[in-house]
Amino acid sequence: MSDIAIADVSVVRLNGPRAHLPGGGAGEISKLIVRVEADDGTYGLGEAEDFFGVTEAIEYIGTVLEGRDPMAVRPHVSEVVFGTLPPHTKQQQQLVADSPEGFQPVTATSPTATPYGPAVWGIAGVEMALCDLVGKALGTPVYNLLGGQYRDEARIYLDRSAPDVKDDLDAWREMARESVAEDFDFLKFDIDYTAPDHTDDPWNRSLSSAQRHRIVERIGAVRDEIGPDIELAVDCHWQYNEGDALRLARDLSEFDLMWFEDPAPVTDPETYVRVSEETDVPVCAGEMLTPDQFRQYLEMGACDIVHPDVLFTGGLHATHRIAELAEMHRVPMAMHGNGGCLATIAAAHVAAASRNFLGIEYHHVETEWLAEYVERTDAPLFENGAVPLTDAPGLGVELNESVCEQYLESGETLF
Repeated sequence: MSDIAIADVSVVRLNGPRAHLPGGGAGEISKLIVRVEADDGTYGLGEAEDFFGVTEAIEYIGTVLEGRDPMAVRPHVSEVVFGTLPPHTKQQQQLVADSPEGFQPVTATSPTATPYGPAVWGIAGVEMALCDLVGKALGTPVYNLLGGQYRDEARIYLDRSAPDVKDDLDAWREMARESVAEDFDFLKFDIDYTAPDHTDDPWNRSLSSAQRHRIVERIGAVRDEIGPDIELAVDCHWQYNEGDALRLARDLSEFDLMWFEDPAPVTDPETYVRVSEETDVPVCAGEMLTPDQFRQYLEMGACDIVHPDVLFTGGLHATHRIAELAEMHRVPMAMHGNGGCLATIAAAHVAAASRNFLGIEYHHVETEWLAEYVERTDAPLFENGAVPLTDAPGLGVELNESVCEQYLESGETLF
């Protein structure tokens, strides 16, 4: 037991423009920032995805953890995700006895009775903030809390999705050329947005011959532009049937892809097994999976590359467990990145502590504020296509209050 206790867990929403949506065009995007403060004033910052139910989950978790030891990071996560056996822990018993009016604690399972979904996404943001807090309290970077540092920078792979104009090969070439010119040497494009002008039926999970040929033509233009030495991957976003996924993977194999991502619905690992076995393009999967679900995929041989996201696994420790499990299967780990700058820096700490790391995804290179709502005093967000790691305690970040105030959701107060 430490001599500090969790005094407050709070969350705010930032909302602002997004310059490049999946598939092109502009829109809006929101992010949740979590702050966990101890009773001695030490605090940590985390990021959570603004999905359905996540804010409510964080508020629930904050009530559960008030007064608890912030050093007990993994027990807190395990309690929220899985619950405990009756008669439950003394802390749970006290929570039940002293619950605020209208609050109903769930002790035997997660508050949603499932070990995935909003409760896991909520605890991911809280756990990130706890890791930051603990690192600050102990005077050490988060990557040391995960076992130590294999590397001093974490490579970024840039998700480009697709240009606005899909049938112009020069637009594909220009997007690829500009990305490489900004010192990124690892790019990814979205198959479902590559030739939507040739989608015959939005329901049937199929690719026509014409659509496959246009996909090959457009991804081929990217490969021709960037040359053979830049890494190139593609993402199918769980969209296709087995036969068409196999045909497309074979069609694209000439482009020496780093991976072929999420070819079929994530609930169908059997299809992933067959696509992996019957093509020579590595299958990458798992952006929404938890450690237990990754265990099943790995035991089945359903992925050649694991692809966890720190926002969806249950946190940094959970993501590191996935990396370690994959390493024991001799499977590399790339890291899906749905987050902005805070989640990306947090993911870099996991990457630094994971032997089998390949790269962290970043979507938002055109949207400057998403790279600015936290700041690092000793390093930029990106340098030479990677996130540099430092020896700053915790995650090594502080809120950029001027940026946060500018994009703060109407009616909310910044901590």
